[in-house]
Parts: sequence; C-alpha cells; structure tokens
Amino acid sequence: MQKWEYKIITCKRNIGFFSDYKWDKDMPSLLPALGEEGWELVNVVAECSAWGENNSGATTEEKWIFKRLKS
Repeated sequence: MQKWEYKIITCKRNIGFFSDYKWDKDMPSLLPALGEEGWELVNVVAECSAWGENNSGATTEEKWIFKRLKS
C-alpha cells in the first residue's frame, strides 16, 4: 500500500486601509523547487478573517496542501 506525506504552506496577507494587499510568500517562485522535491499540489483552501463591510469576502489566508510518496 502506498504511504503519503503531506506539507501545508500557509500564505497570509493583511488587508485594510494601510495594506499593500500582497501575500507574504511568492508561491509561483516556490513551486518549481517543491516539484523537484516530489511534492504535488492537491488543494488550495482560501479563508477570510477580515471584518467590515469593505473587506467581507476578501481572502486573507490560503493553505496550499501538497502530497508526495513517502520514501
């Protein structure tokens, strides 16, 4: 039976009046190295923790979930 290991990378960004709305990690630049290590992206889960009518529904955090065969 195959056994898997998992990696979760959390990306966050602040939103609001004084924010630049940028993510704290540049995931596209991380993906090639993760692929070389055998990691496969299986899901991205978006979450919103912002309050206020101007921010409702804004994605403030993403969890990038990867898997690879356990060696």
